Amino acid sequence: MTVETGRLDATLLDVSIAHKITHWHECGGNGRCTTCRVRVLDGASHLSPPTRREAELAQARGWDPTIRLACQTSASGDVTLERIVLSEATASQLRTETVGREAGAERRLAILFCDMRDFTALADSNSAFDVVHILNRFFDALGDPILLNGGIISHYVGDQICGLFGLDDADPARICSGAIRAAFGMVEAIDRLNEDLARSFGIRIRIGIGVHFGNAIVGDVGHPTLRRFTVIGDDVNTASRIESMTKELGATILVSRAVAERLAEGSLSVTATKMTRLRGKRNDIELLAVDGFADPSPFTLAQRSVGRLLDHPSTFAAQFYANMFAMRPELEGLFVNGTGAQGAMLSHMLRSVVSGLETRKHVTIGLQTMGRKHVGYGVELDYYRTFRAAMLKTISDVMGAGLTREIEESWSVTLDVILGLMKEGAGAEFRRN
Repeated sequence: MTVETGRLDATLLDVSIAHKITHWHECGGNGRCTTCRVRVLDGASHLSPPTRREAELAQARGWDPTIRLACQTSASGDVTLERIVLSEATASQLRTETVGREAGAERRLAILFCDMRDFTALADSNSAFDVVHILNRFFDALGDPILLNGGIISHYVGDQICGLFGLDDADPARICSGAIRAAFGMVEAIDRLNEDLARSFGIRIRIGIGVHFGNAIVGDVGHPTLRRFTVIGDDVNTASRIESMTKELGATILVSRAVAERLAEGSLSVTATKMTRLRGKRNDIELLAVDGFADPSPFTLAQRSVGRLLDHPSTFAAQFYANMFAMRPELEGLFVNGTGAQGAMLSHMLRSVVSGLETRKHVTIGLQTMGRKHVGYGVELDYYRTFRAAMLKTISDVMGAGLTREIEESWSVTLDVILGLMKEGAGAEFRRN
């Protein structure tokens, strides 16, 4: 699409947002992340020189000159560009840039393996076309929890998926927490997927998940013309062997003691523990079967239900705006160009922020920046009360009988945190003005 701006001080990100173009900016456009990057196709001479922050990021990550940070770049003439980050998967894969990929690097990672049980029987009882369809649905459902909890999908092998956590983080507690949340999210996702598979194919899929924390060597491996990002090492093998023990021990999720020790003592709900000797290992290892957090985060139920709420994002957004305008009709005047494009941005923001409240380093500053920018759009502080009420009403409308009191309370707390951070930013902007 073609857009115009009369502001020479506006960044490329500002222009996108002003024209309701969904443009990732996890840190709120403060140069703390790289999710707003663009590739310049034409008109590079019309762009401002890289800021110090952008130059440091470009050098550290090995960007070519056509890649720019939209939040750090303004234009003085016509420019043709494309957004690079369009999905959770792309945003997640950016974490591999922090690794010394050519020479390889050793990292402390949480490594998750998930495997579909009884795949051979499923393959024998369905056509090849259906098997591929089921596998793609399986990987789609189970990949999202990895991506939404700060991990990347390392690789697929047959009916197995591997996730890595910690490529751009050095906090073992946050790394292991993200991996555990992903495991619990996978169990939730497979339950939802099974509802559909039972109707369509008369089958239900069971899974086993193993999580371990340790050292791994990461980097690009393969023929010079076709190298792939790869993770190798003894602790990677250990994670895979832990997953293979789930069937033998009758558990869905097994984590090593190395993972549990990185979390606060007693934070996991442990159903069983076992000292065992993994295949090919010399020493016993303690494994813990877990089924949740002993003291769940107040955001947990909101995070689990956000995917179901946004199965049809345009419908959710339309219902939200209808509810908000019914509560406060004058707010419709803020949307002079309608709510279609704005609705897409709302759904994207809601899913990303709710899922990443505890695992993404830049969420707080991103929400505060969003609040500051909303002041420029005419948003008053008392509008946030209406937004909250309309959002809770929409959640009730969409979930219907599936909305329990506990889920509603989780969403109430989650919205209070999100809107509280946005109001902090808005309040600072009002004081500055």
